[in-house]
Amino acid sequence: MSRLRELGRAIATHPVPAEAVFVGFDLYVDVFSSGKVRMIGFGPGGERVHPEDARPPGCVPVPAIGRGVVVSFDPTLPPDGFRVAPDPEAG
Repeated sequence: MSRLRELGRAIATHPVPAEAVFVGFDLYVDVFSSGKVRMIGFGPGGERVHPEDARPPGCVPVPAIGRGVVVSFDPTLPPDGFRVAPDPEAG
C-alpha cells in the first residue's frame, strides 16, 4: 500500500499538473482495488468529454483517478513502478 501512497504524492507534487500515470502491473491492480478509480470519457480527437455533455459517437471511457489523471498499464515498468506524465525531462 505504501507504493500507492508514493504514487499519490508523486501526482500531487509533480511540477506540471499530471495528465496521466503509467504503472506496472502490481500497482495497476492496487490502484483499481483502491476504490478511487472512475471512468472518464474521451471523444474524437482525444478531447475529454465533460460529464454533463452528451456522449458523442466514438466516446471511449478510460480509467482515471483524482482530478482526471488517466491511469495506464505499462508492461515495460517493474511490477510496482510508475511514471507520471508529462515527464518534466521530456523536450
